[in-house]
Amino acid sequence: MDIIQAILLGLIQGLTEFLPISSSGHLILAPILFGFEDQGLAMDVMLHLATLLAIFIFFRDDLLKLLKGLLGIGQDDDYRRLAWCIVIASFPAGIAGLLLADWIEANLRNATFVACNLIFWSLVFFVADRYARNKKDGPMEKMGWKPILFIGFAQALALLPGTSRSGITIAAGLFSKLSPVNAARFSFLLGAPIILAAGLHETLSSIKNPEALLFSGMELFVAFTVAFLSGYLAIQMLLKIVAKVGLLPFIIYRIALGVFILTFYSG
Repeated sequence: MDIIQAILLGLIQGLTEFLPISSSGHLILAPILFGFEDQGLAMDVMLHLATLLAIFIFFRDDLLKLLKGLLGIGQDDDYRRLAWCIVIASFPAGIAGLLLADWIEANLRNATFVACNLIFWSLVFFVADRYARNKKDGPMEKMGWKPILFIGFAQALALLPGTSRSGITIAAGLFSKLSPVNAARFSFLLGAPIILAAGLHETLSSIKNPEALLFSGMELFVAFTVAFLSGYLAIQMLLKIVAKVGLLPFIIYRIALGVFILTFYSG
């Protein structure tokens, strides 16, 4: 393992965690293109913590209001209700992960399935993007239970490799009549508990199952820094792009990636 691999892993994690282009598609392609071996739990923990920190810093004002709402110390009733809605809407993905993650990892994490899923969900994202055009947008803080739970259940579909957690939740937000920017903002806020849970799970696994470190402390630090910086920039990039042109650039990229995988690496 070396610094170059640590940098590449950080970039893949930071960009694909937040952009609606599917981290699983890239994680399957990366070992083929670069000859990567499994990076180990220690690296997984560092990468998840880095992207979680990017969310916490970028959305610190929203997250602080949500935390105050959960603790009952805030004066904003909308954020108090929204905080509890996010907690409840996180359960479908959490339960699905506990019940199905191992089976999906064993049976669906292959190039052909990922490529087909990349293309299929790109078509769904396209329909959502067209549907949202010229729709009157309601404030994210005023969302009702039904659209929030709808987005929460949609998030559970991100367990399927090639879907994209941010992509499916943004699409669900668009179908719920949020603007592209508000759909993206809500996607990030809804994703924070899931990313935190994944990081905690990997941390506990690494403690219970100690392994020889595949990376040095410096390489872990470099990967963390790159993942944090690229993740933070990816959030900024996504919000700007969806505000101007919607999801179309990501849809085109996803379809191209899916066709590329089917052509050269499926089987």
